[in-house]
Amino acid sequence: MKITNDALIPDNDHDIWRRFIAGEQAAFASLYEATVDRLFHYGLKFTCDEELVKDCIHDLFIKIYNNRSKLPDTDRYIFFMFKVLRNILINAINRNDRTILVAPQELPLHDEFVYDSDNSDEEADDDEVMRNFANLVSSLPPRQKEAITMRYHAGLSYSEIAHRLGINYQSARNLIHRAVEKIRPK
Repeated sequence: MKITNDALIPDNDHDIWRRFIAGEQAAFASLYEATVDRLFHYGLKFTCDEELVKDCIHDLFIKIYNNRSKLPDTDRYIFFMFKVLRNILINAINRNDRTILVAPQELPLHDEFVYDSDNSDEEADDDEVMRNFANLVSSLPPRQKEAITMRYHAGLSYSEIAHRLGINYQSARNLIHRAVEKIRPK
């Protein structure tokens, strides 16, 4: 799967979800196309096993399709899908005999920062900057790294991050602020 900026879903695109839960087949296909890359990228934050992530995304879509009449009518359906995918991934990882069982909040967060430059003359400098940035982010504690990833890669709001991490709104803002302060050039 290729991660593209086209996978970003506008906050005001609620119609696709409502049409899907109403049973429209074309809306299901549109929902898949609009979210699959973003879900794949999010899943890779929890494991580097790409095939496992793809299988779990497949399971997610089967689950939501089979239960579409019971799904919530939400304005931020991608947040709902992230939560379901995370639960499916945790269950799959826990079923895998080769893994050590850990609490969900202790799952390692794998992240890769990608930067595209149209100007080939600056490519070497850009590569160096991105390597330095990736090193800075990888040095963050796991909780800060997860919060930064949810805010700037997944595009979640502070409220959604707080809900996802089980903390209050101000704690989410503080967590992200402290992480940004650590990686900000001095």
